[in-house]
Amino acid sequence: MGGWRHMAAEALEEQYSPSRWSPRLDPDAVIQAHLAATAAGTQRARASAQTSLHVPYGAGEREKLDIYFPAERSGTFPVLVYIHGGYWQCLSKDESGFAALPLVSQGVAVVAVGYDTAPKGKRCPTHCGCRRCPSALLTLLSAQAIWTPWCCRCGAASPSWCSSIPGSGAVLVSGVYDLEPILHTYVNDALSMSREVAQRNSPMLCISPAVPAATGCEVLVAVAQHDSPEFRRQSQEYGQALRAAGWSVSLLDLAGVDHFDIIEKLSEESYVLTQVILNMISRA
Repeated sequence: MGGWRHMAAEALEEQYSPSRWSPRLDPDAVIQAHLAATAAGTQRARASAQTSLHVPYGAGEREKLDIYFPAERSGTFPVLVYIHGGYWQCLSKDESGFAALPLVSQGVAVVAVGYDTAPKGKRCPTHCGCRRCPSALLTLLSAQAIWTPWCCRCGAASPSWCSSIPGSGAVLVSGVYDLEPILHTYVNDALSMSREVAQRNSPMLCISPAVPAATGCEVLVAVAQHDSPEFRRQSQEYGQALRAAGWSVSLLDLAGVDHFDIIEKLSEESYVLTQVILNMISRA
């Protein structure tokens, strides 16, 4: 860690601007295409799957869940919890159900988590409602005879909150695991994070040794070929640090995709990451 400290301000901005690295479209176009694809996919899932939408888990305006159920529900079944990225200032659960259909067709429920974002209240990771979601979510889903939560997260994330539950796991996609570099970029304009807040909320700096219960918690750190070098570095170093702490970790470097379609393609059953997630859940 630390090579970013020697970058010029303009270079650091570029490294943490994922849209500048897509070979498919220009920066504005790739963002608009991503929003359109994920929103349309979510609408298809809502129209096709059995759902419970806008389920509150907190007091925040956006602190709600969308739950997509498997067609056949008998007894318990696995759940994938999807927590969207967007640097805590864009996207919502209304663009987060696009991955549901390939999973519910295989008996896996999907929960899309909404949370309040900046600039409302200068939402930094400390105050992000999704930090309150795990306990509320487990209470809600356990009451509905659902078990085995899996977490798919785009952004800064840690597998620790699901590690105490048998058969659980985490899929971390193109994330930022050390938040300090973004303090010096446009990203922090809306967040107003201090260095202390960034360090306290950086998964890379909060890795705890895997307890016995966590040894069965499988973690996948996925990154796109066309993510920036800094995103790729962070994914590699975070995976290595988790493994050194005793976690069961795999690193998946996905060829031919960028920061946006690495996620968008989860709407496709044949997509390699969709299949990897299904295989991980089947092994749990």
